[in-house]
Amino acid sequence: MDFLFYKPTILIWIILGGLAVVLLVQLIYYFCVFGKLIFNKKKTTLTRTVADEDLPPVSVVIATKNEEYYLKDKLAFFLEQDYPEFEVIVVNDASTDESEYILKAFSKIYPNLKVVNIVENVNKFRGKKFPISLGIKSAKYEHLVLSCADCEPRGFNWLRNIASRFDSKHEIVLGFGSFAKRKGIFNALLQYDNVTTAMNYIGLALSGQAYRGDCKNIAYTKELFYSVGGFTKHYNITLGEDDIFIKDIATSKNVTVAMEPESFVCSSSKRTFKDWKGEKKNRIATFKQYKSSTKFLLNLLPITTFLFYAIVITLAALSFPYQYLIFALLLKFIPQTIIYFKACKRLETKRISIFAPLFEIYFLFFNAKLRIASIFTKS
Repeated sequence: MDFLFYKPTILIWIILGGLAVVLLVQLIYYFCVFGKLIFNKKKTTLTRTVADEDLPPVSVVIATKNEEYYLKDKLAFFLEQDYPEFEVIVVNDASTDESEYILKAFSKIYPNLKVVNIVENVNKFRGKKFPISLGIKSAKYEHLVLSCADCEPRGFNWLRNIASRFDSKHEIVLGFGSFAKRKGIFNALLQYDNVTTAMNYIGLALSGQAYRGDCKNIAYTKELFYSVGGFTKHYNITLGEDDIFIKDIATSKNVTVAMEPESFVCSSSKRTFKDWKGEKKNRIATFKQYKSSTKFLLNLLPITTFLFYAIVITLAALSFPYQYLIFALLLKFIPQTIIYFKACKRLETKRISIFAPLFEIYFLFFNAKLRIASIFTKS
């Protein structure tokens, strides 16, 4: 019980004050940003029923390259949506597998399928921006919904749940895309990263500061796409079709989110750690294009996390009573675990909340390493 009679020095009091500020900033971020997704259900669920005649005609755009397996397995889920008037445009980006023949077969069965074949490898740009642009150019309708060939809509009302969010004020709809649940630590890391990203972009969008969406499940109007010249401003960057582009077209008023379970899609892509790491590297290039205010907000959590552990280690080195350090750790871990538990439940994804504190530490060093490496390499 000696710790009850511990008398801190002035230096310790100053350090404790810093710890209190860091914890307070983190708790505010958890509840004011992440909490938007978890607790603010009125803004993220459909509160009205839209009659068929009031639903806008929609063009679903999917860019694919050498994904014959996913086309066979997933495309029908898009084509058979319960929606009054829509088309599905699949842009075949010079695939060398059987994609072209599979799409021809689907075309004979589904009249609402439009196939755009890029017969030669004329896509001189990195990523999917060129094929997506061709798909949008070929679209018959004003309202666009974008997804990926490896994704499966959660149900046959997916398109209805996304497109019904369009109205006179909202020209951008942000949806959620999960990853298939698999065994292993890498899948758990992938799920944690995806849930954290979703809590950030959905929370900030609901705060009027939209900066990105999810390329697996995003919608906007053709007029908005052409108003900023499409992706031409950042064709030189591999990614960006779901963040830099959204940053260019989003305002505090024209973005809404769809968080009904049937509005979700799930990617079955069997990613490797190498593929995922490469994508994370490319995301650093897009992060550099964000607004300063967005960068500040997104850096708050990793910076305060680093400071939190640095202060705890410093206090331990100064022989500060470990009972108080455990209390400080619990003040951080308990709200964090609750937030991730509720987020995973809301997003109906793999439950990784119990590992959130450990994964946070891992990503603190992993992301720092990637950012430092990016300084010495060309994007």
